[in-house]
Amino acid sequence: MQTVITLLEVAAPDLLDRCLAVRQEVFTREMGVPADVERDSRDCLDGECRHFLITRDGRDIGAVRCLPQEDGTLRLQRFCIRKDCRGQGAGRQTLAAVENRFRAEGLSAVVLDAKCSARGFYEACGYEAVSGEFLEAGVPHVAMRRAL
Repeated sequence: MQTVITLLEVAAPDLLDRCLAVRQEVFTREMGVPADVERDSRDCLDGECRHFLITRDGRDIGAVRCLPQEDGTLRLQRFCIRKDCRGQGAGRQTLAAVENRFRAEGLSAVVLDAKCSARGFYEACGYEAVSGEFLEAGVPHVAMRRAL
């Protein structure tokens, strides 16, 4: 089933709290990432990261944190979609929306560290692996990149 998402840039504390709640559900409860690892000092409104809440039909279904880099790339972090909403196109739409937004701002590429279990998803969206496997928070990951 195809879904249409809305990508909301977080500019108020209540939206940030909603992002963090989705992330806690996905990363901490579902995937077992320790809360003190999942949440860090970049989870604030006045920092270097830009946060986005992903909604569908008024329901919070995902979140993503974006960190523009000095080299003109965008580091995608903490990207998640609620388990019951996966496989419906929300992830692909979110990536496209983020890529379009930051391409328009002049960034040249998106880089991210993907869980190895999500590698196929990112490859299907045009990303390529640029590293071997490594552990992050005890989970195998691979660095990936896509030119904008």
